Amino acid sequence: MRRTGFSLVELLVVLGIISLLAALLYPVFAAARERGRTARCITQVRQLTQSTMMYLVDSGDTYPLAAYFSTHNGQPCFFTLYHALVPYTKDKEIVQCPSDPRPLDVEWAISQMATLCPAMGFRYSSYMANWCLIETGTLLWDFHPPVSAAQVEFPAETVLYYDGSITALPSLYPFIQGRHNEQVVVSLADGHSKAWKARQGYGHHRRADGVLAARYCLIEPSAYYRGGIFCEDMIIGIVRRDRQGRPCWYCPNRSPGGVGYLEGNCEQQR
Repeated sequence: MRRTGFSLVELLVVLGIISLLAALLYPVFAAARERGRTARCITQVRQLTQSTMMYLVDSGDTYPLAAYFSTHNGQPCFFTLYHALVPYTKDKEIVQCPSDPRPLDVEWAISQMATLCPAMGFRYSSYMANWCLIETGTLLWDFHPPVSAAQVEFPAETVLYYDGSITALPSLYPFIQGRHNEQVVVSLADGHSKAWKARQGYGHHRRADGVLAARYCLIEPSAYYRGGIFCEDMIIGIVRRDRQGRPCWYCPNRSPGGVGYLEGNCEQQR
């Protein structure tokens, strides 16, 4: 008598083999998908950098401010870096990373101070700016003036934008996010973008919108991480050289003793 189908045992064996193959291939497909997202994220921060360079041309080679108080229809509102770049981007989605399922709710984060000024419905962001290059304006309750492009000696080493977020008031601490398989996408002041290596550290940061975010530490050698056991989870500062000729960072528009002063590793090596 001829058989007309598979036995139950044969079907179970086939299903087991298929399940095993799926389990083996899933990480490969997931990694490939994340590489695609990383490439898109790199493109987005590069576009942000190009938009900023166009802003420089129209603004006397002066970088925009991160935020300051303005008015709309007679009401106070917060004018942010993104608002300044709207004429050069035309796309509110450019600041939302495809690998970030919950971008920072900027409107909620600044609601204690004011509402956001209108700008194409902008509300969420996955990226942070280097707050010694894109100065904080009035965010730290003491006005920090904009930075001139002439102050950037090493634009190919000075980070402009990166995967990151920020803690709540009063600290407003900016921190990196290694959301691309422990890589942080950065763009440099000369216009190019890349992914830097990071590792997940201990603990979490509570973002300004209340969401818990994993803590990551830089391990990519640069002026912002020069080796050592301490977790460097913040990218900030303009790059120059210390006395030994090594890359280091400092904040040119913040004076010692002033609000928001940060002692960069350039000063620490004197």
